[in-house]
Amino acid sequence: MAGEGSKPKATIDDAYAYLRTVKSTFHNDRDKYEDFIVIMNNFKARNFTRNACIEEVKDLLKGHRDLISGFNAFLPKCLEIADWYNLEGR
Repeated sequence: MAGEGSKPKATIDDAYAYLRTVKSTFHNDRDKYEDFIVIMNNFKARNFTRNACIEEVKDLLKGHRDLISGFNAFLPKCLEIADWYNLEGR
């Protein structure tokens, strides 16, 4: 959408690579990975808004700077998640 900030568009291969990263990160916490999949499926099914999806992901990935950064690749620049949790030392 115009005016949302421009950056290179993520590809389907990028999405699959990101999912593998999330799965690998939470290999000892299968519930967290499954929660992430539920959030993505609910968003795809339009069960909640983009902003609600971003908030859910932000809460789920709290403290995982690499995953937050990776998720930001799929968001317009103006909606990227700031990693305040790590910046504040939490």
